[in-house]
Amino acid sequence: MFGGLKSRGPRPAGASSPWWAALASIVVLAGCSGNLPNLDSSPGAPSQATSHIGEGKVKAGLILPLSASGNAAVAAQSMRNAAEMALAEFNNPDLQLLVKDDSGGAPGAQQAAQQALDEGAEIILGPLFALTVAPVGRAARARGVPVIAFSTDANVAARGIYLLSFLPESDVDRIIGYAASQGRRSFAALVPVNAYGSVAEAAFKQAVGRGGGRVVALERYPLDKARCATSRRRRAGPTPSLSRTGPTPCPRWCRR
Repeated sequence: MFGGLKSRGPRPAGASSPWWAALASIVVLAGCSGNLPNLDSSPGAPSQATSHIGEGKVKAGLILPLSASGNAAVAAQSMRNAAEMALAEFNNPDLQLLVKDDSGGAPGAQQAAQQALDEGAEIILGPLFALTVAPVGRAARARGVPVIAFSTDANVAARGIYLLSFLPESDVDRIIGYAASQGRRSFAALVPVNAYGSVAEAAFKQAVGRGGGRVVALERYPLDKARCATSRRRRAGPTPSLSRTGPTPCPRWCRR
């Protein structure tokens, strides 16, 4: 399901503390709620209203794009709800979540991280987007605080920055590997025009090359439904080298 915790450093300090089980549950539930391939966003208006979940002494920052544009704000709210639900499952875990809004942009992420750290956060959960991970990581590293981010871009993992997310590289490797084991050698792909799509495309080309296959078609589609349909029609013509003929349906996240 998840790519797992990936980092270039030791595990977070305090991982054996009594509140760690509650925190781990929050991370997993929040990650399940927010890691979708169609998430795209542009920064919204800065919104740094103080909010917290729980009343424990141990404080953890939770940085999400709550006021970002597009469906990112919806995913962020789902992640916040999941975190609140996870915390409620434990009996007095002595944990308090400091919820901060990064507005989906790097400046907001840096401000959110700074506020959480100033309020005593001992660990930071989030942010969601790759471009917001670095500023959060820099602020946290200066205080010796670990970060568990939800980005799907493995390149942003660094010392003290851990990733818990659906990593497209792992998904693509498994799909191409299975297809190759069934004797398939020609491959086509539909990828979204966003950061996730760029990572998936690179992983797709590498996986096909490693398996001795060839890429016969590659189509990039925008997240806008009307333009997505246009991309689909361009790929609807027959491709003799593929095992399937007929119109190629839009991916499930494009149909939403």
